[in-house]
Amino acid sequence: MSEYTNVERPFLDKLSQLGWEVIDQGTGFTPFDPSISRRASFREVILEQEFKNALKRINLTEDGRSWLTVKQLDAVISELTWHPGIGLLKANQVVYELLTKNTTVDMNELTGEQNPKVRLIDYANPELNSFIAINQFKIETPGASRQAIVPDIVLFINGLPIIVVECKDMDVAQPLSEAFIQLNRYANLRVDDYGIKEGEEKLFHSNLFSIVTHGSEARFGTITGEFDHFLNWKDIFPEEYKTIQVSPDEERQEVMIQGMLNKAILLDILKNFTLFMEIKKGEQVKIVCRYQQYRAVGKILNRLRMGKTPFERSGVIWHTQGSGKSLTMVFLIKKLRDSEDLKDYKVIMVNDRLDLEDQLSNTAGYSGESVTMIQHKRDLDKLKNTSSNLNMVMLHKFLINNAISAQSLLAAGVIPQYEEFPELNTSERILLLIDEAHQDQGGEMGDNLFLAFPNAVKIAFTGTPLLTERHKQKTHERFGNFIDVYKMNDSVADRATVDILYIGRTSQDKLTDSELFKKEFEDMFRERTEAERLEIQKRYGTEMAYLESKERIKAISEDIMTHYTQEILQNGLKGQVVASSIIAACRYKYELENALKGLILSEETKPEAERDEELLKQMRFVKICAVVTMMDNNEPGYVSLARKQALDIDAVESFKKDFDYNKPESGVAILCVCDRLLMGFDAPIEQVMYLDKNLREHKLMQAIARVNRTKVMKSGYVKEHGIVVDYFGVASHLKEALAIFTDTDVQELEDLSAYFRGLDKEIPVLESRFRRLIHLFEEKGVIRIEAFIKQKIEDKDEEWELVENCLQLGADVKFRAQFDTYIKAFFDSLELLFNASLARDYYVPAKRLGYILMRMRNRYHDGTLDLKWAGAKVRKLIDKYLISEGINPKIAPVKLLSDDFPKTLKDHNKTGKAKASEMEHAIRWHIKVNMDKDPALYTGFHERLQRILDSYKEHWDRIIEELTKLREEIGEGRKAEDSIVDAPIAPFLELMLMEAGIDKGNTDTAVEAVKISEFIYARIKESLSIPNFWQKPNERRRLEGDIRDELEYCTIEPLKAVAAKLTAELISLAHKREAEVKGS
Repeated sequence: MSEYTNVERPFLDKLSQLGWEVIDQGTGFTPFDPSISRRASFREVILEQEFKNALKRINLTEDGRSWLTVKQLDAVISELTWHPGIGLLKANQVVYELLTKNTTVDMNELTGEQNPKVRLIDYANPELNSFIAINQFKIETPGASRQAIVPDIVLFINGLPIIVVECKDMDVAQPLSEAFIQLNRYANLRVDDYGIKEGEEKLFHSNLFSIVTHGSEARFGTITGEFDHFLNWKDIFPEEYKTIQVSPDEERQEVMIQGMLNKAILLDILKNFTLFMEIKKGEQVKIVCRYQQYRAVGKILNRLRMGKTPFERSGVIWHTQGSGKSLTMVFLIKKLRDSEDLKDYKVIMVNDRLDLEDQLSNTAGYSGESVTMIQHKRDLDKLKNTSSNLNMVMLHKFLINNAISAQSLLAAGVIPQYEEFPELNTSERILLLIDEAHQDQGGEMGDNLFLAFPNAVKIAFTGTPLLTERHKQKTHERFGNFIDVYKMNDSVADRATVDILYIGRTSQDKLTDSELFKKEFEDMFRERTEAERLEIQKRYGTEMAYLESKERIKAISEDIMTHYTQEILQNGLKGQVVASSIIAACRYKYELENALKGLILSEETKPEAERDEELLKQMRFVKICAVVTMMDNNEPGYVSLARKQALDIDAVESFKKDFDYNKPESGVAILCVCDRLLMGFDAPIEQVMYLDKNLREHKLMQAIARVNRTKVMKSGYVKEHGIVVDYFGVASHLKEALAIFTDTDVQELEDLSAYFRGLDKEIPVLESRFRRLIHLFEEKGVIRIEAFIKQKIEDKDEEWELVENCLQLGADVKFRAQFDTYIKAFFDSLELLFNASLARDYYVPAKRLGYILMRMRNRYHDGTLDLKWAGAKVRKLIDKYLISEGINPKIAPVKLLSDDFPKTLKDHNKTGKAKASEMEHAIRWHIKVNMDKDPALYTGFHERLQRILDSYKEHWDRIIEELTKLREEIGEGRKAEDSIVDAPIAPFLELMLMEAGIDKGNTDTAVEAVKISEFIYARIKESLSIPNFWQKPNERRRLEGDIRDELEYCTIEPLKAVAAKLTAELISLAHKREAEVKGS
């Protein structure tokens, strides 16, 4: 009831305020009448009559007559619902195309029009569509592991299920995670080794997105999203809909409802802000916009409409790296073409990198328009026309090449003549979308772009705008005021990206960005003697020679490989080495391979007890590639070979893949680069960048942002940070780089420094998170918790008592949730610092805290308390300790009726209170799991359990004695002597008596009830003998009708009063007990 009261009902109330029709079926029982939810049966997933009525209403002739025939409506329904032989994602995409692009029928019989278009949704007039929310939406699932699924809330547009909402109260530690798992069960998306059907995929064929919520936080995601892809909607736009207060870190469900489920906004998201795209070869995903993307597009359109001059209509979108700027452009194009007053704009997408051109052109294709590529400078003439098309052009096409330099002309005594870049198109209906606009924004190419399209609207997209006074021209001065801002900290707070940790690996050889070679070496080696500096200069001659030197690269490679194998590889993540040149990048490839061979040999020669076989297997699988361009025909042979090896294995695409021992190419673990893949390269699996190149300001920030993408591994481990290991010494430029975002705003600079911080700052974070855990238990009265987890209590009885006190706290689900949150943060910090000397002090506390977590999980059967999210190093540490203590974290708790239960109870619980609590919760769980198979019997067991606990409070030995008897009775099950019918019929009879409130002591009534139960059981058994009975709706309806008739026309009034509900319950029980019925 609390879930309904605290989450579900407020959700429905808010929808009602937005004009949705709400059908509230209440809670606490399984719906038994499909007509309440506007359906003929519980097998239907769409509201068929609602759909037909809507189509008649929105498809009219010019004189306002509805023209669709019954046959045509049935044909449209069939087209929407019949998708044999294709998977859920493909079916969802097919339906999406119908919803947004409409369909056709053979003829309009009123007008004679051939193949007329049929609109499924009226996007121009939202109020003409029907918007219905139904809770407890029961769907029967014949042939599945369960008889039915009952999503908490389903939202319908014109009778089609568009959104599924799963609500959770705080009865487990991670309610949103539980809700996500339930959604996957409904959609048959859970991995199952035996292909068992669990839900009904048809419910998700028209699904736009789903929502998980526990009231104070709500997240949305699509059918292809993992749990960590489910995000909050934190703002409400347009402003006219912002009728409630919204804070910057907003997570409440009412903000999501107001911001996404407003009728006009939801239809807009459906039509213009949804994409199906291939993120890597063979892997397609469905994407719905994030709130900042929706807001940015809306603001751009407002500016296009309100600005009086091209400059007033122009501006800057400052969205940090990894926030989806390219997709924002696609959403903008889709929305632009859907706006009658703006659809005539010619759109020209501009970028300055070949690799970005490929990425951007591929992404732009998802707008639904064909892209005209301006491949050569002579093709610029294609941009002179007035057509409203989509174009892609590289910025360097706007560079004027003078074959003879000005110096040569002066030497020859000729006055230089300068050519001005010609105007290409003076129309004001041109929209330039300039990607990474900070690049070359103030140079000749940028100037020429402005000359070519003097009246165009220019929208600059950048994650790193130039803002400070030292820049000749700030980004917003050149392109116009900021339209929308979404910074690094916003992205991290939204879990859209991760923060970045900095590790400085240089000290005496730190490099800085001097203009003069001598000054560079003085800066580089300022702590060395003059004689040493002269010797280095003499030996290497130039800075580049030093950076490319084999000795230096060999030493750094050994350090890189040690760090990578110890800190990164074990969690299945990958890295990138950024070198100063092609030569250096290739040398890194070979030296890293040599270093890896040395580490493998070292591990192989360890004693067997110390050898890490899993790490060995990982290291042997690793491949290292150099991704570089060709130098010239005389490049060194090792450069040519390295490039060929990378091409042969398709290194860039292989790098993006998760490690898979069955796919050798997926072993590409480290890419060595110098210029490529530093901008626009999106590989979530990349966690670490080893930096040995002089990068500054926006180039530095662009490069390090390669490691800020989120990633959830198949093991369950969540990438919490990106890491930059600096061998060059860019730290001296870091503050300068961050300052490009903040100008003189000190507070902003501090915020950004928190986003990109040194690893040494994590040590106090580790201590702080440890102390927070201690305080959590201490404030609840477990005073000696620190002594316990540091293994400083010598009295074993005191230890057992303390453990039990900790476990008792876990009876409160809110405490479990807090403990789970705090321990995750602590383990995350420990994983990050695992090999640091100071971290070793936390090894024993981590083991013991993990022990308490697993004991708590087992006692309360809370599957959300687990260690799958922990990093490999911490998980190995704790798993080994738990197994030594007799707890295998990979094995479910021992079941109540197992022969091993008494031994486990004794081994892990040394006090009477502990044993009583362990038995109580084991019995509670057993009753919960088995209630559906015999509701009357297990309701009795539950009542008996409660009487024992109420009667013998604090008398632990007596409680244990009584619970032991109850356990034995549960094991025996139903006793023949206690029943007035044969054993197989008893569960059905007892359910009837319980639901109708009939006392078995009422002999005459009981005798009549027995006859009715025998008839009903015989009909059930007869029906279940029919092959594939549950997949035959007609047979199912026949059985339901016979049972309901028997109940409604009997002489027992209490049974007649609950006939409809009891029929549904008896059918459900028959499904649960199918094996027992067939075997009787």
